[in-house]
Amino acid sequence: MSTKEFIKEQVEKFSSSFTPEQFTELSKMENSLIILEVPLKDYTLTEITRIVESNNAHITALNVIPISGGEFLLVSLKLDTDDVTVLLRSFERFNYNVVYYFMKEGEVTDKQKERLDELMYYLNM
Repeated sequence: MSTKEFIKEQVEKFSSSFTPEQFTELSKMENSLIILEVPLKDYTLTEITRIVESNNAHITALNVIPISGGEFLLVSLKLDTDDVTVLLRSFERFNYNVVYYFMKEGEVTDKQKERLDELMYYLNM
């Protein structure tokens, strides 16, 4: 297969219909997912990548779709890291709106958060 045929095949495969599962589900090599809502005027892929890589993570897949008549973008970041809590805090610090996140391991449940809050309250007495 020639290079030109390969590129044509890949473009045709890419331009096929995009499903919600491709946007939100993880493959075997991806460990976590973060979906950001970003105003179109503020969208900078290099800034998002810098935040991710400064927290020792790597983007394995990236999907972007416009919403709200094109004023906002939903950015799906599939990452190779197990725990995204540090990344979530970094995105919040840089005023990114995290709409959804999922991690295969390391997720803090509501019950664990309640117990931690109780412990912190006790230590502050």
